[in-house]
Amino acid sequence: MIKTLKYCLLSSVLLTSPLSAQQQRWFEVEMLVFSQTPGAAIQETFGDSIKAIKPGRAYDLLTPLYQPDIAALLSELPLCSQDTGFASEFELMPLRSNTMCIFEPQVKPWQQHNLFQPRNTINKVAYPSQLPTVITGHGEHQNTPYLADDSALQLRDIAQRINRQAGMSLLLHTSWRQAPVTERRAIASRWFAGKNFSQQFDYWSQPRNLLVATADPALTSNAATYTLTDNNDTQLLSQIDSLLQQLSANSQLPAPQGEQLAAIAPEQENLSSLPDQVWQLDGLFKLHLDHYLFVNTEFNLRIPSADKLNTVYVRQSRRVISGEIHYLDHPHLGIILQIRRFDPPAAE
Repeated sequence: MIKTLKYCLLSSVLLTSPLSAQQQRWFEVEMLVFSQTPGAAIQETFGDSIKAIKPGRAYDLLTPLYQPDIAALLSELPLCSQDTGFASEFELMPLRSNTMCIFEPQVKPWQQHNLFQPRNTINKVAYPSQLPTVITGHGEHQNTPYLADDSALQLRDIAQRINRQAGMSLLLHTSWRQAPVTERRAIASRWFAGKNFSQQFDYWSQPRNLLVATADPALTSNAATYTLTDNNDTQLLSQIDSLLQQLSANSQLPAPQGEQLAAIAPEQENLSSLPDQVWQLDGLFKLHLDHYLFVNTEFNLRIPSADKLNTVYVRQSRRVISGEIHYLDHPHLGIILQIRRFDPPAAE
């Protein structure tokens, strides 16, 4: 009995020791992403269809930096009194020195549905029109993936050469740390950079002013006096192509009768899973370890052209070696990677 117990304990230690070693191993990933103008000798053409990249379960290290949750901060601020005279379009207003108040239309007492009605406040910070190229964090070690500090950027000379190169534009230079897992357990990370086109275009690269104009009742009621010019005709055809792309990318036509309601829910879920912001660069990066290190990338690159927004879809896979500098080449998008071993600080 004692020998059997010792054998079971020894077997459990041997089985769990490789997993424990893998959990303690960490990597530091440094990534540079830049757009480039393809040469005239390249005859490769790219389709106009947009590939929808859905973040899904991907962890996001950038949104907490540029859109932090300020609900707890706003809950402690008082409401602005009626005699302050502030305009209603402002959310946070200076009441007096070193004091802020909230000026938002609130629900009337007789319109409240419960005793503890929450405040009506805008608790999200607006994204900037363009993100900085270099993005770093505080570097404090965590059990989950996190942004490294500024000292982890070891490819600054390459970044400077990219900025000096004609036809190239550095979009993102960052570094983060994560523990490697197998492909089955790997979770991608979402990255976005460059300019923010959310005010001008939707996710399918259609102008937002065109969508607003077509939905305006004043324009539709006076349709008899509206004539299509060449520019409007082109935009209208482009909008129709976008709607056809959305239909083909999300689901089939809804089923009749009772199955119609059941088919609407997945359709709305697919649309809601798309990013709500339209960035110049937006996509996913996945790193997993199966005897070797493997990298999978999937990005949409937005290229503005006059009043149109073109999109280039780039998907690549590569086996990499830790410590070496790897280059994922594409006529429109370049990615430079270096994955280094990282030893986490010893736990206190």
